[in-house]
Amino acid sequence: MRPARHQQDPAHAQWILVDARHGPKVGLLLAMGNASYHGVAPRNALDHRVAQYLLRQRLDQAVRTGRPADAARVAYAGREWRVRVRPVRAPVSAAVVGALACYIEASADWADHPPPVVGTWEWRITEGGTDHRNVVAWSDETFELYGLAPPEDRSAPADAQPRFPRGRWWDGTYYLNNLVMDSWRPAVREFRDALLRDRVGELHLCSYKAQHRASGEPVALRLAGRADPDRPGWFRGLVTRDAGARENVPVPAPAPLVRALLLASRDPVVVVDRVLEELESANALFDALNLAVPSDHHIRKLVHPFDVPAMSKLLNAAAADPDHVVGPQRLRLATLSADVWREFDVIAVGGAASDGPARHVVCRLAAV
Repeated sequence: MRPARHQQDPAHAQWILVDARHGPKVGLLLAMGNASYHGVAPRNALDHRVAQYLLRQRLDQAVRTGRPADAARVAYAGREWRVRVRPVRAPVSAAVVGALACYIEASADWADHPPPVVGTWEWRITEGGTDHRNVVAWSDETFELYGLAPPEDRSAPADAQPRFPRGRWWDGTYYLNNLVMDSWRPAVREFRDALLRDRVGELHLCSYKAQHRASGEPVALRLAGRADPDRPGWFRGLVTRDAGARENVPVPAPAPLVRALLLASRDPVVVVDRVLEELESANALFDALNLAVPSDHHIRKLVHPFDVPAMSKLLNAAAADPDHVVGPQRLRLATLSADVWREFDVIAVGGAASDGPARHVVCRLAAV
């Protein structure tokens, strides 16, 4: 008779990544080695008795305490092992957003099993207005994943960040429209919007591609994040290389009604996200106006500074009463000619919303 073979644990010598729930508690499994996971409980994936014994309790400890839970030598199942379990912290609040864990045989060398690069981020979004915020903070590892050098400035407080990138903070709209590849922006927008709608801190995932700034090549990345139930408008999570990236991930298309409106209109039309104060989509007639649309799509940078209060009033009125057209309101918009502003009469109508004011407002422009 042949002796029974030792059943190899698929988690052996593989770095696993879990996110952290609010609490903090261990969340869901995101990756094991080169395999991506989508919302699997660690207890179900780490079903081998060695992994259960060596990793599960230490993962709980690392996430709960925010400190490593390593073991230089552990005897179990007639063999000796080395264990590394490290918490992963958010760049601003330092909250634990996940943990990395791996175990190898005691005779093995950690140098042969380097951990993957795991970046963290925090996103702060408040509703449009004078105190509107839409900024993203990155850890050093996140800069590395994008092929960018980490900044030296780490001290600026969260409430004093400017719109444009400074230190480790990025403008949220600039990040989306300049660092995410064109065809993948709808997927990241959907991820952001899912976080905005979330009130309980569920896990949200997003696979997408960005252009690596050092090599110029597309890089497949994955976002995993949760809303903070105790701090409305704060979102945090992880970003990793998406080893299991699917080439055929469906990319969300514009809502059929909005798309039809943009195509059918004989006037310049633009859809404005009132909450984020950004230009979300427009028809070809709007593009033909040769306006100086900013690369980060912030509507405040397109409208004359003295007209911003009137613009905000128009958008809010349309959002509050989507059954009626609001306006016209005369606004001065920036053109591609230096220091030249062009006047337009703008009428607006809010999109339907089931809970409170509409988020999206459709605006029609008529040159004066």
